Amino acid sequence: MASVLIEGNESVLLNRLNAGLASDKTVCAFGRTAFTSPLYRKGKDMNPSFQNSCLSSNSSDDFKHLVYPSAYILIFVLGLVGHSLSICVFFSQWRTQKSFTPVSVLMVNLLVSDLMLVSSLPLRVSYYMLNSDWIFGHATCQVISYVFYLNMYSSVYFLVALNILRYLALVRPYLYIRIQTHYVAGIVCALIWLFMGLACSPLLFTQNKTHEGRFRCLELAEDNVDQLLLINNITFPVGFVFPLVVVIFCSVLVAKHLLMPSPALGRTRPCRKKACALVIISLGLFLVCFLPYHIVRTIFLTTEKDFQTHGYTTHSCDFILLVRKAAVIAHCLCTANSCLDPVLFFFVGENSRSFFSRWTGGRKNSTYTAGRNPQQEELQVLQK
Repeated sequence: MASVLIEGNESVLLNRLNAGLASDKTVCAFGRTAFTSPLYRKGKDMNPSFQNSCLSSNSSDDFKHLVYPSAYILIFVLGLVGHSLSICVFFSQWRTQKSFTPVSVLMVNLLVSDLMLVSSLPLRVSYYMLNSDWIFGHATCQVISYVFYLNMYSSVYFLVALNILRYLALVRPYLYIRIQTHYVAGIVCALIWLFMGLACSPLLFTQNKTHEGRFRCLELAEDNVDQLLLINNITFPVGFVFPLVVVIFCSVLVAKHLLMPSPALGRTRPCRKKACALVIISLGLFLVCFLPYHIVRTIFLTTEKDFQTHGYTTHSCDFILLVRKAAVIAHCLCTANSCLDPVLFFFVGENSRSFFSRWTGGRKNSTYTAGRNPQQEELQVLQK
């Protein structure tokens, strides 16, 4: 799978359409079956000027060249500021405690994943500002596509791990204490990186083409749509549906537990509302960033395949352009997860709030106290 899954344009398809209109010998081969191009058959019954006008005057390329640079610059600035503050918080925690809690280990790995994507955004901005001309070499193009999907799916599973930890701390505290070690958190993070790294590795072997004297990157390869659809049908349930079900399950049980009266815990109602807000924020980040992307990506690939196979017999030109523009917006929302995660960092533990309290002149409120059990400290933070 490549980042071309959602960032494709219509220029290559237009060339195929023109080629189909130019000759009645155009043949398309899919798998082992060869047949006369449906684009040609449809083109015989349509005005070629209408088709060209539909794909060029209302081109989604102009929309991409406007939206992508603006969105990437905004995400880069917000991500750089947010993650710089997050680094200061984690460094302060390390300097005070000389160690990280399991939750902090997960958040640090999420931070590293986000920084990988944020640091690649200037290259994406330059590509679209240079009118879709990639000047950084073929290898860099492959790495950029790899980093995007590595960030997205590793972030999804780090969020899943954080939700599971919060569920265990609140609903199964004794089980949480037994399994709460730095080694367990490190193993979980290593498995996530290994699994996602291997799953995204085919991106490092993708081929890109030159079009009109420009090296194209981050574009839809029209001859790989069938393969991309197959990959999407695998990644959709494994990379999105299953994690979403786990996050919803944990969030519902945590919310149910927090709303139940628990006088023995001595927790006041405002504290319960605050913990419920944390559940809503983490679930909201998941739904806003990843849900639109996976749904629109599936529709986008299906529409592109239908267009290649049947031309305008299945979908109108306006619908195709609408889907392509929706794909651009969905891709920007997905990329925004790299600058929204610091919001999660701030609300997960007390270290962030106490750090900002010191800088703003508020009272110091460190979650770590000498002589106390670090596991109990971490459990207390997760239960607030």
